[in-house]
Amino acid sequence: MSKAKRRVRCPYCHGLHTKRYGSFSVNQGSKSHKRYYCYDCERTFTLWTHQLTEEAVRLYFDTQASYRAVGRNLKIEPKAAYRKIIRMCFNCKSPLEASLELKPQWSGYLVVDGDSVIVGNHRESLLLGADAYSQDIPHAILARNEDGLNWTRFFLLLKEPIGYPLRGIISDGDPAISEAREAVFPDVPWQLCVRHFEQRIDRFLRYEFTQKRGHWREVDGFRKAVHNMLYAKSLDEAQKYLLAISIDPGFKQAGLSEAIDKMEKKFPSLVTHHLHPGMPRTSNIAEGVISRLDEKINQADGYQCHDTCWATLKMLIMRYRFKKFTDCRRRNKHKNGKSPLRLSKVDTQNINWIRFSQKAR
Repeated sequence: MSKAKRRVRCPYCHGLHTKRYGSFSVNQGSKSHKRYYCYDCERTFTLWTHQLTEEAVRLYFDTQASYRAVGRNLKIEPKAAYRKIIRMCFNCKSPLEASLELKPQWSGYLVVDGDSVIVGNHRESLLLGADAYSQDIPHAILARNEDGLNWTRFFLLLKEPIGYPLRGIISDGDPAISEAREAVFPDVPWQLCVRHFEQRIDRFLRYEFTQKRGHWREVDGFRKAVHNMLYAKSLDEAQKYLLAISIDPGFKQAGLSEAIDKMEKKFPSLVTHHLHPGMPRTSNIAEGVISRLDEKINQADGYQCHDTCWATLKMLIMRYRFKKFTDCRRRNKHKNGKSPLRLSKVDTQNINWIRFSQKAR
C-alpha cells in the first residue's frame, strides 16, 4: 500500500495546496534547499528562508538583541536581518486583531496609560490598556498626539468590535483620558490612581504652597494623614481620615484649606476601589507593562517613521502577550510560568507566537 505524500504548509497563507518548485542554494557548492509553490496565494517559498526569518524575529524580540547581534548570530548582514524582521513586523496582526481572533476572557478592570515614543524628530504616544488581573493588552494604538480625540477613538474600538467586558477604569487623572472616558463610558466606575494623586499633593506642598512660619509640623502631619486616607483598608476608614483632616484646625491655620478642598472634591474617585473588589487603587499595572515594553523601545533609540514604529510595536506587544511571567512576587506569585494570554484563559500551549502573529496574505 502506497504511503500518502505529506503536503508542505505555505508560510504565507498557511494553505496545504503546494508543490515542489525546484531548489535554492545560498552559495555555489553549498547545501541546496527545496523551493515550493503555493496554488492558493501564488507565491514561491523556501522553508529554510522562512525558518531563518522566524529565528531572526525570535532573537530580536525574545533575547533583546540588536540587528547587528542578530546578524552576527545567524551569519548574515545586519541590513539583511533588519529587512527580514521588519517584513514580519509589517505583516503582524494588531492587538485588536489578535484579541478578536483569540477571544480572551478578561477581568473587566482596565488600567489605561500612555507612553512617549521617539518617531523621526518628534514624539508620538503609544496608548494602551492593560487588564488588571492578567496584565494582557486587549487594545493599543500609536497616536501622533495623546489627546481626548485619540483616547476617544481608543475607547470606541475597545467597546466595539473588541467588546471588552468593562467593569471599571483606572487612570492617572490625565484630562484627555477623563474627557474620552466620560464621552464613551459615562456610567462605568472610575478609580483615580492614589499614587499619582499623592504625588500631586506632594508637588503642591513642595513647589506651589507657601508655608507659614512655624507650621511645618502641621504640613508634615497633613502629608501623613493624606497617605493614610489614600491607603486605608476600607471605605469607612478612609472617610474617618477625611473627616479628621477636614475638621483639624491646625491644617486650616497652616493655610491648607485649598488642598483640603481639592481632596474633598476628588474623594469619590479616590475610593472607588473599595466598592468594587478586584479593582486596583493605582495605575501601577499599566506602568509595569509599559516598562517591560520600554526595555525594547528604549534600546531602539527612536524610529524613522510612524509606520515602521507601529509595525515594530505590534510585534513587540504580540511577543509580550505570549511571554510567560518569571518575576511576579507576593500575591501575584501564582502567575509565574503563565503568559498574559494564558491568564486570560487562552490555550497558548500549541501556538507558535511568531507564526500566529502573521496575517494571511
